[in-house]
Formats: sequence, C-alpha cells, structure tokens
Amino acid sequence: MRRNARVLIVIALIVAVCGTILGIQKIEFSQFERGGDTPLGLSLGLDLQGGSHLVYEAALRDQQTGEPIEVSEDQMHSLVKTIERRINSSGLGEPIIQILGNDRLLIQLPGVRDPGRAKTLIGETARLEFKHRSISVDPVALDYIVPEDVVSITADDMRADGKLMSELTPDDINDQTKTLASFPSLVVDFSEFGADKFQQVALNLSISIALSMDAAQRGDILPPDLLVVSVTGEEELRFQVMGDQIQRMATTTRYVIALPAGEDRMSGVITTAQAREKLGTNPLIKFELRKGYSDEDIGLSGDDLKNAYPSQHQGSGAPIVSIEFDDRGTKLFGELTKDIYAKQQETGFRDQIAIMLDGRELIAPVVNSPITAGTAIIQGPDFTLERVKDLSLLLESGRLPIPIELIQERDVDAILGADSLRKSVIAGMIGLMLVLLFMTLYYRIPGLVASIALIIYALIVLAVFKILPVTLTLSGVAAAILSIGMAVDANILIFERMKDELRAGRTMLSAINIGFNRAWPAIRDGNVSTLITCAILYWFSDQLGATIVQGFAVTLAIGVLISMFSAIVVSRSLMRVLALTPISRKISLFIPSGGKEIADRRSS
Repeated sequence: MRRNARVLIVIALIVAVCGTILGIQKIEFSQFERGGDTPLGLSLGLDLQGGSHLVYEAALRDQQTGEPIEVSEDQMHSLVKTIERRINSSGLGEPIIQILGNDRLLIQLPGVRDPGRAKTLIGETARLEFKHRSISVDPVALDYIVPEDVVSITADDMRADGKLMSELTPDDINDQTKTLASFPSLVVDFSEFGADKFQQVALNLSISIALSMDAAQRGDILPPDLLVVSVTGEEELRFQVMGDQIQRMATTTRYVIALPAGEDRMSGVITTAQAREKLGTNPLIKFELRKGYSDEDIGLSGDDLKNAYPSQHQGSGAPIVSIEFDDRGTKLFGELTKDIYAKQQETGFRDQIAIMLDGRELIAPVVNSPITAGTAIIQGPDFTLERVKDLSLLLESGRLPIPIELIQERDVDAILGADSLRKSVIAGMIGLMLVLLFMTLYYRIPGLVASIALIIYALIVLAVFKILPVTLTLSGVAAAILSIGMAVDANILIFERMKDELRAGRTMLSAINIGFNRAWPAIRDGNVSTLITCAILYWFSDQLGATIVQGFAVTLAIGVLISMFSAIVVSRSLMRVLALTPISRKISLFIPSGGKEIADRRSS
C-alpha cells in the first residue's frame, strides 16, 4: 500500500505541475520563455494561426559569365543561421527554416502580422553600401525633347480651378462664385510625339515629389527633382519648377507650367505681362533636369562595418543606432564625413550619407561634425525602439553568405488558421469524449480508470508540447488524436488479460498484476514499432522538406511515449488501489460480461 501511495503522490505532483504549466499563459524564468497569446500558450504552426510561407532560392552566379554556381552545404547552413538570427532578434517570433534540396530555403513565420517587414529583414542579395549623397547637382539638358517637338509658347494666367483666363467665357467671368485667384503660367503646345516625351518627364517629377514627401514623414531629407525651363525670346526667361507645378490641359498636347511667384526661382517675380514681353514673337524653349541628389560610391560597404546595435542617446534618451567600423572603414568613413562637413561650411549644402541595402535606401543621415574615431550614432525624429532594432540587425548582418531570391510567397490568413484550430479542437474533444464513453460503458470500473488515465495523459501531452516547445500544426493535431486511440489500445490489452485471469479464478490484485505483466510485451512491441515508423517518417521528411509529415511524426512519437506511461504507471496504480477496496469484491463491475457467473462459481 505504501508503494502505491508513493506512486499516487508522484502522479498527483505531475498532474499539478502540468496543470500549472497550462494554466500560466506565458512562462518567463531567467532566459527561459514559453507561451504567448495562443490558446494555452501552445506554439501553433502556420496552418493554425496564419502567417507567411516563403521559399527562397540561392542565386549565386559567376561575375564574368553570369552562369549559376553550385552552392555548398556549408554555405546553405550559414545562410540558415544568419536568417534565423535576424528574425529571432527582431522579435517576429520563432521561424521554421528548412533547407529544401541543395539550393532552396523554406521559411515559415507563424503568427507574423507584417510579412513585408519579415522579407525586409531576411533580405535577398543584401549588399550593404555607404554612399556620398550630394544635394547640389548640376542640371542636365533633356536633349531628346527637340525644338521641333514644340508647336507654340504663350504666356497666360491660370486659375486655381485649372482654366486659362484666355479661355474663360463671359458666363465664367460674370459668375462671382467661379472667380478664383490666378497666377502667371507658361502654356506650351507640343506635337503629339513631343507631348508623349514630356509626359514621362512630368510623371518622373511627380514621383520624385512623392518620394521626397515620404522621406519627410520618416524625418529624412530627400530633395525632389526640378525641371529647369529656359525660354529665349526678346530676353531670356529661365526658371525651375517641381512636378506639382506642371499640369496637362484637356487637350492632349498642351501643358501649363507655373511661372515663379517668389524671389527664389532663379528669375524673381514674373507677371504674365512681363513674360509676354520677354517671349517676343518667336521664342525657343529648352528643358534641363536638375536631380534632387546624386549618390557617389566611395567603396565603403558592410564588410567594413564591425558592429551595429540599438542604444539610447545619453542626453535625451531617444532611440539611436550605434555603429563601429574596422580600420579600413574608419579611414573611409572619416574622409567622407570631413568632406561633407567642409562642403557644408563652405557652400551651405548639407550632403548626406546614404546607407543602401540591396540598392534600396535604409536611411540617409546628415553629418553634424567630422567623425574620425570609427564610432558614430544615427538618430532620427521618428526613431522607435522597433525601428532602431531592425536597422541595427540589417546593418550588422551586412550581407548574406550567398545571394538569394524569393521564388514563392504565400500568406495564410489568420482567420483561416483560427477556423482550422476551432475545428481541430472540436474534433479532438468529440473523439476524446467518445473514447471515454465507450471505455466506461463497456469495461465499467477499469474503463473509468482508463478514462481518468486518458485525461491525465492529455494533460501531460499538452504540457510537454508547451515546454519543449512543439509547433502544433493540423497534422500534429491529427497525430495527437491518433495517439489517444493508441493510449486506449494499451488499456484494452491489459483489461482483456485481466479478465482472463479473473475467469481463471485469480484474486483481483493477482489478476491485475498478472494482466499487466502479460500484456506488457504486446504493448511494448506495438509502441516500439510505432516509434520506429515515426523515426523513419521524420528522417524522410527532413530530407525532402515535408514539414507537415515531420510535425506528424514528432507529435505522434511524444504521444506514444506518454501513452505508455499513462497505461503502465497511472492505470496500473489506480487499479491496484481499487483492488484493496471493498468494491473489488463485485467482479461484475470489472469485466464486460460473465461477472455474475464468476462470482457465483467462486461463492460455491
């Protein structure tokens, strides 16, 4: 009895620990963290909570011939570690990363709400470069717009509603509600071919303004491109405009360009009358493009960066990015900052350092003073803890060991995942209840004991899934439900052997012990063969990249191991305790049929 009591105490402690693990949504102890916002804090796979499914392919090519180069196994493993470090450090969650074949990489990000950020962190060719961004750029003539493209040039007043004053009707002029402020404009009629060429120029200028405004919202400075217009008539009329100062009229070949209305735009204030006077009778127009900035490659790259990490400004406490260069990087970065600062002091133009990743701009900080010590900070008005962390990761990682390109992308909706999870839980509950009902009705007291052991089994399985953690997918849920049946199968073997011993005239305690001992070889062999099958499934799925099969194998193996514990330890201990109680005298409560005949035979 003492032995049984000790075993029962151990079982009770295991149940209490597992219940506590599942009861606490998120477990945090020193560096150990488990759980989250998912049900019971379990780690759910892509198909249960939604997320991103990305497949990348190695794109390593010979620089001279452009032919693909075969990647090595070490390069692929290094690629996995780099990407895993980037994603884990970003706080996006724990990725599922797997090598497919020789040159492909599967990345699954369960629960990711921002797949764009994930793809940015993963990167593709991920070439990090530091460039000198100059904002004082000389204009370049648009030689492809020739004089023959221009049919006529006139000066007119443009109203704010988009109508030329010269085209207004008497009704427009007399209607006071339509009287709007006007401004001097240059009206240029193009040929059809010339209008098409100028349309592309105007579109590029509008895109430049949009990029400049987007940069301003991030706290960066990105000057827009300008169109320099030179009209030679009686006098030269020269001014510059942005894309929002160019408007296409209803006619497909006429454009209106706003004349400067301030003392800035290269030629001062110009009225419509002054413009007409300067144009004369046969003016000639030329266009030049003044880029808002130009980027110069100085040979400074991510290979010269030693360290980058998120930090806080000592004075204001604002989030910043701290960077450190190696010896070569320190020299190049020092020369760059000295040149930029000297130009700023001499001309007033505040050049920037454009930091580019994969040809895309990460950030373009300004220089407040020469930096020659090899350490610097990057700060911005819109910097958040998340952004400085992402910037630090992208800067420090430099470039990936080998270039990769995205070949497949699939986003799993969280709503679909939630629906799958709900249906899986319902299926599991129905299956468990049916098994408990069958066992109790057919095997009676042993069936009730098996049902209690089955509930303990389910509790332990879920706790193990949370602690390891096991990423639970739909296939994993199927394996967990299957392992419930296997756990019951062990109990059925034991109860059938016990029933035979009772019919042979054994006492209840003796029948329980002999029944468990004789059923054990069959339970052991059946479960070991299942575990061998799980190992084979896991190995093949790992080689072929079939994560669904892999999750099924792992979940089933854990379920089988715990089912052996529940059948041999939990069920056996509870049955032994019942054998020492008065209820054990009622044989009919322990076998499905024939219990009354056995009791009568024993009494006679």
